[in-house]
Amino acid sequence: MLKIIKNKTLQTIISANLFATLGVSIFNIILLTYAKSFFTSHLFVSIVSIALIIPSIFGGMTGKMADQTQQKTNWLILTKIIQVILYLFLAQIINHKTVFVFYLVVGINLISDIIGNYGGNLLTIIIQDRIEDRSRQQTMGLNSAISTLVEPLGQSVGVFVITQTHNYSLAGLINALTFLVSAICLIVGRRSILSTIRVKPKKTSNCLWPIIQKLMLQTTGMGAISYLGIVMVLNIVAVSFDAILNLLFIDLAPVLKINYAVAILTINITYVIGSVWGSVTKKTWIDRLNLFQLLLVTLMAPIIAFSLLLFYPNFYLILLSMFIVSFMSGKMDPKMFATMMPQIDPHMTGSVFGTISTIVTLGAPIGSTGIIILYNLYGGKIACLCALILSLASIIWALLAYRN
Repeated sequence: MLKIIKNKTLQTIISANLFATLGVSIFNIILLTYAKSFFTSHLFVSIVSIALIIPSIFGGMTGKMADQTQQKTNWLILTKIIQVILYLFLAQIINHKTVFVFYLVVGINLISDIIGNYGGNLLTIIIQDRIEDRSRQQTMGLNSAISTLVEPLGQSVGVFVITQTHNYSLAGLINALTFLVSAICLIVGRRSILSTIRVKPKKTSNCLWPIIQKLMLQTTGMGAISYLGIVMVLNIVAVSFDAILNLLFIDLAPVLKINYAVAILTINITYVIGSVWGSVTKKTWIDRLNLFQLLLVTLMAPIIAFSLLLFYPNFYLILLSMFIVSFMSGKMDPKMFATMMPQIDPHMTGSVFGTISTIVTLGAPIGSTGIIILYNLYGGKIACLCALILSLASIIWALLAYRN
């Protein structure tokens, strides 16, 4: 661990990612608060919620753009500078609270998020180029851990700024500052993140799916539709677990004789600890599992969690189940990307991972929303049972797909 932390490339990546994630998380909560301040708050909050999901649709496109980018390091730095300019402009207009300005603000944030995704694709290519195979899982894990730690901090900063100043323009300026610091980190460490990968003068869009299919068979022993479909379901039940707990503890907290806010805060802290621990540790028995075995073990986590909610909703056992779910999620993503990286043509890294990310993440908000609707219509037990059935069905799907 100490050896990899001393790596100059990793230091540059993590420091830049820290401030970029801080900026994104600050403004996401600010944007929701801004939407809520309008008369038609339900409509505007819904628009913001949809706008925050839309960038994930463009993963394949931004990945292909990253693959075809000649000077990847320079363009990575430029993405941060463009985001600085966007939020400086946003800060000048956001306090003029009209419907037109609202849509303009949402549009600016949407463009910034898509540019950020493009920068993330560039960063993945640089990691593949600059970090040796044996260190990639920890590198991806540390990068993920930083995001997990910083996101609640950014949300807290955003809430503090708005509650204390009620100045959305100030929030925009703070956001611009975070991206500026991120750009400075990249400029200072530029030599350590220079990419040696040169663009191939060929089209890749027509043959992308067969490449993903072959990649999945090589690394997981399963077809692409099966593996990515199962991971999508896993994301749905993991996101649903957190949302269900927020609703469940409204009624459960008095029964367990615990304050609602304290319960939710404790659960969120447990999630962060589990996710970070899963991301940064390397020498556990779980790390010796291959991707298929890890997928099965990870699918067991929500089965345990939802079974506890259904049959024995003890607060400490719920905390333990949240830790297990987040720990396994922290293990899954870095392991998946690190295992697949050596098998991918460096000239197609962005396209492949961008497409995979789009497929895997797109279903999560839609599916989890469906489970929450079930909760509100039919109660917590039905929602938990539905999530439990999805998890069990995914294990059966995985076993059948692997056998075939």
